[in-house]
Amino acid sequence: MNPLNRNAAEIRILSLTEARALFALYEAMVETARRRDWDRLVEIERQAAGLRDAAMTHSAKPIIAEDVEELTALLTQIQRLDHEIRSMVEPAREEARQELAVEVKGRAMRTAYGDLEA
Repeated sequence: MNPLNRNAAEIRILSLTEARALFALYEAMVETARRRDWDRLVEIERQAAGLRDAAMTHSAKPIIAEDVEELTALLTQIQRLDHEIRSMVEPAREEARQELAVEVKGRAMRTAYGDLEA
C-alpha cells in the first residue's frame, strides 16, 4: 500500500484544485484586509469556508505523489496568509470593540442623566 494513500479513508485532504482555489481566496482576503474592507472580507471568508466545508464532505481521493509538493506549499502559504489576515483583523476588531464600548457608555449616560443638549 502506498503510504500517501494508506489513511485516505480516515483523513480528508484538499485536492490540488481545491487548494489552489482556497489559496486564491486567501490572497483576495489579504488584499481586502489591507484595504480595510471588512464587509467584503467577511464575504470572501464565507466563500472560503464554503469551499473548505464542501471539500471535506466529498469522498476522500488518493493523493497523487506528484501533487504532494505543490499541495504542501499551497497549504503552507494559506497558513501564512491566514496569519497575515489575522494580524490586520485583530487590531481592527479591538478598535471597533473600544468604539462600541464608548458608544454604549455614552448612551447609558444620556439615559441616566438625560440629553443635556436639548
